[in-house]
Amino acid sequence: MNREPSDDRICLLCAESQVPNGITKNGRFFCQTCDREWILEKRKIPRIGKNILSSQEKTEFLLDNLSLFNSSMGLEDLMQRFTELISVRLKRDKVAVFITNLELGEIRLVYYSSQKRTLQRAINRIALDYDLSYGVLIESMAKGEPCFYKFTDQTHPFYEFYSKLTGTKSQLVIPILYANTAVGLLTIDYEEEDYSDFLEDQEILQLVVGQFAVSLRNSLLFSKSENQSKNFQSLHTAALTLSQLYLNNHDEMIRMILLTLSGIVESSFTYLIESPKETSKTKIFKLYRDLENYQIHTETQIMETNSIGPILQMKETTVMNPSDQSIFQSMGIKGKESMIFPIILENGTRCVFVLTKQDSRFPNDEIEALNAFISLARITMENSNLYQNLSNKERLEKEIEIAKEIQSTLLPRKAPEAEGFSFGGFMVPARGIGGDYYDFILSPNRNELFICIGDVSGKGVAAGLVMATVRTILHSLVRVKDSPWEILNDINNYLYSNYKEAITPRFMSMILLRWNLITGEVLFSGAGHGNFYHYHAGSNSLSVIETEGVILGIKPEISTFRNESKLKFDSGDTILLYTDGVTEALNTNEVQFGEKQLQSSFLSCIQLEPKNILERIYAELKEFVKEQEQHDDITMVAVRKI
Repeated sequence: MNREPSDDRICLLCAESQVPNGITKNGRFFCQTCDREWILEKRKIPRIGKNILSSQEKTEFLLDNLSLFNSSMGLEDLMQRFTELISVRLKRDKVAVFITNLELGEIRLVYYSSQKRTLQRAINRIALDYDLSYGVLIESMAKGEPCFYKFTDQTHPFYEFYSKLTGTKSQLVIPILYANTAVGLLTIDYEEEDYSDFLEDQEILQLVVGQFAVSLRNSLLFSKSENQSKNFQSLHTAALTLSQLYLNNHDEMIRMILLTLSGIVESSFTYLIESPKETSKTKIFKLYRDLENYQIHTETQIMETNSIGPILQMKETTVMNPSDQSIFQSMGIKGKESMIFPIILENGTRCVFVLTKQDSRFPNDEIEALNAFISLARITMENSNLYQNLSNKERLEKEIEIAKEIQSTLLPRKAPEAEGFSFGGFMVPARGIGGDYYDFILSPNRNELFICIGDVSGKGVAAGLVMATVRTILHSLVRVKDSPWEILNDINNYLYSNYKEAITPRFMSMILLRWNLITGEVLFSGAGHGNFYHYHAGSNSLSVIETEGVILGIKPEISTFRNESKLKFDSGDTILLYTDGVTEALNTNEVQFGEKQLQSSFLSCIQLEPKNILERIYAELKEFVKEQEQHDDITMVAVRKI
């Protein structure tokens, strides 16, 4: 290979003239001084980049970043201090941070820093089109690699507009990666097209964005946790308010439901389409929330049922683009995404809730909260109808039947699809509506499974409402927390803060297991629920696992009762969880079924499938109690590793 004299080339990283160890077809080499692969620049007179940092300056920059990330701050403060640090240390005036949301398929500009405050305010107000303006950003995010590009190479008109506004000729894009997934993007604007200093910017920034990714993710999780807490409070308050105040005032009840829904997810348009059976007119309740000016407008409209027939025929929760629906345009609904929630009341009335966001989409945790609240709203709407039309006895019986049906939809409808495992779940409420709860929650990556069983104090509708709310909380928490104990602690905080002053306080016992489906390891915590059984197939023996903890909702602080234990499950092993409705079931002689009898029944049918084990135990329990009235909910869960 022909080499040019050493004084003819300079390394742009260390500014030393060196002969390369080997030139590739892309013009790259390994500098003998800094031992890094870099781009050579051919010059008779070496030109050192005006922004090259010394080793001491690089060290100070890294230490400043570590100090920044070790502190606790909100998202806005984090963005401001990080971009200011880059501006000061690297002498870069125009720095932007984007956040990516893979669930919603969007990239959002969250902060733009510039010494020109008028320019900073103007850029921060720009709403970029995801499909058109983000081509280079999406490519960098997808590859997980930095990208430097010239605006003159881009054909979309946005780049010409942005260049005139900011004076930008080229841009460096660096993906912010957490666990190999892009959580954001960092961009640096340059006022020259061939800007050699971007190489050093890229090198030093790649060293710090990894740590920044951790802080950014933690800040986003904290914001999400705050939103979930607000949702839980809204669910609780709305359920109590609707149940107590609006049964005899239908229109006010609907307006309160819409107001609560719009507050849970900050939707701009929240509508209820209500079409009674066998009528030609449909009533539409509208609520518009001006999120910028904090104003709320409500109105009611009557439309011909035939004109909105397709919406009324919907049977499942649906996501729509409102601009694609002429019916929505005629109703004044506009925005980026609409959620449709149809329900049919017992009297045949068709109701459709329509929630629309103007500038964003609905994430999964918000959709789950909406589903939970609409279930509560449906109970209230049914109760309102019953209040108007039925006698006291008929109304109560019908209320229980409706609540029982809705509660049954909250329990697992089928076993999770986890290869190598078999599941069984079983609940028989004592009064139509139960306070017992069990669930299987499989992680999105299908590597972990949360299993829980719990028992709310009391019975009937009140206990069922608590159970439904706790289910919503649990499904949200397992997405952001790994520790069973931390999840139980958050549920305790909710129960205590919301029921401490209630006429009838509500408590709940629970066992929560986090099962690693890859390693077979089980991490579990207890909250005053008692024992569960572990059958060891290898030794044909049964272990009684004693859980600890304290019943949730009694104390404001339960950290002193913290407990987390591990179990190892082998092939053929089976666990059985149960509530006290099983062991404390009484026969006609007032004798309890008891743990010894339950253990014996469990072992006698251990060769059956888990769901069949539960059926056999329940059959033996019914034979034991005979005609004696059931006084408590009966719930069991069985899981086997195949």
